[in-house]
Amino acid sequence: HGTMQAVRPTESHNIGSIQQQSATRGAHGVAADKAGTGSKPNIVCVLPANTFRISLCVDNAEVNGARQQKLLQELDRNNVRYDVRKLQVGDFLWTAQADDGTELVLDYVVERKRMDDLAQSITGGRFIEQKMRLKTCGLSRRIYLVETKASYMSLPEASLNQAIVNTQVCDGFTIKRTADLRETAAYLTLLTRMLTNRFSGRSLEGVDNPLVTTETRLLTFGSFSTNSVKNRVLCTREVLLKQLVRVPKISQDKAEAIVQEIPTFSVLLKCHETKGEDMVSGIKFGLSQRKIGIAASRSLAGLLGNGALK
Repeated sequence: HGTMQAVRPTESHNIGSIQQQSATRGAHGVAADKAGTGSKPNIVCVLPANTFRISLCVDNAEVNGARQQKLLQELDRNNVRYDVRKLQVGDFLWTAQADDGTELVLDYVVERKRMDDLAQSITGGRFIEQKMRLKTCGLSRRIYLVETKASYMSLPEASLNQAIVNTQVCDGFTIKRTADLRETAAYLTLLTRMLTNRFSGRSLEGVDNPLVTTETRLLTFGSFSTNSVKNRVLCTREVLLKQLVRVPKISQDKAEAIVQEIPTFSVLLKCHETKGEDMVSGIKFGLSQRKIGIAASRSLAGLLGNGALK
């Protein structure tokens, strides 16, 4: 390992934002968002202060190929403790690892996309599904990291930027833009050091229920993986959203706005029966809060009318 390389000043803004978010939420953390569930913590393990190490976990899909190996080389150069494994959701997260093998997942997860990857995930339908899985994995501090350097993009840059804004405004993700893989490694390095300092001298509790987690009461890695498996049962709204984005003229931000107003397929059918082709026209969507037009509404109504969407 060599000495840590200098990190560009622009990186500090997001780090400060995350630190402020953590300090504001304090020891109540995720549990504050999940109040009223009636769930009681079942503490399965305790890691006393200074008996564990903070380690960055890298999804093994992120290091396939020569280019991706450069990420590990940059982390090595920055003296970052990491391990590579299969992650059920996200590309990077952090764990507290004890000598006896006990492992707890810190409340942070990063999804990384190059701009060309982002375009492919949108056109292929994976974009919404990945965000849904991140939002339901039990970790509340979700970071969407976008590497802006790309040789070719299958969607206009304006469309990609709108999708990124929606991810921040509508989904509550922290957005981090980096120029390239090297800058991504620098950002991960800063986050690792911030988390190491934050949890130094603090004890942690392990639980198996994502509804009772706090900043220092964390999911075990096994529970996190079980909760995040790809073939888990989707809720009704998630299923409807996945169907809507495949309708011609219904973009991702339009679909998200529709399910806020019409959360189930049965309600969608009732809207079709009562309003016909105007069933979703007028619903506001996106950052600009424009209204869904008649063409998109007619497209959806036509599919419902011929039974193509069910």
